[in-house]
Amino acid sequence: MTKIDLLNRIFLPEELKTFLSDYPRVEWNTHPNFPNFAEFWLQRHEMFRKLGLHLVQLSQAILNNDIDTKEFQKQTLTYSGFMLQELHTHHIMEDTFFFPGIVKYDSKLSAAIDLLEGDHQAISLIVNKYEVLLDEIRLTKEASNCARRLLECQNGFNEALKRHLEDEEDIIVPAALHYGFIR
Repeated sequence: MTKIDLLNRIFLPEELKTFLSDYPRVEWNTHPNFPNFAEFWLQRHEMFRKLGLHLVQLSQAILNNDIDTKEFQKQTLTYSGFMLQELHTHHIMEDTFFFPGIVKYDSKLSAAIDLLEGDHQAISLIVNKYEVLLDEIRLTKEASNCARRLLECQNGFNEALKRHLEDEEDIIVPAALHYGFIR
């Protein structure tokens, strides 16, 4: 297998897409097991994508002088805090309960789950950098001075999160549909 770590991965290796060919994305929402777990889980993922995009737009707004510093700080800190807390909780639930449970159903998913858990560790490292920049934003009177670095971090974070969420969905949703997981 080629490089599969999150920051160097372009696509999910075929051998980790255990159930995807049996449950293609275009059919997910019509599957009878979709409302049990997958629908809720995908809604959470979509929320993370939208929040990440909104935060990038806020950073771009301060750089374009389209928003004042206080409003930028307020919105950036509020939305970032919410997103990072929800993401942390989401990953704890996956790592503690869902991922171990899914491997019990099917050991073929073990390598894929290991990959996703590794992604969570890589995302945590990016979050640590993100939080340092948020502290700078919180403490500065001129947030635009930090905004360029924050924007760069947000773009990297969103890119890594997007790759992770897509791959996680290709692994977990088909398994959830197959086994009928209930949230």
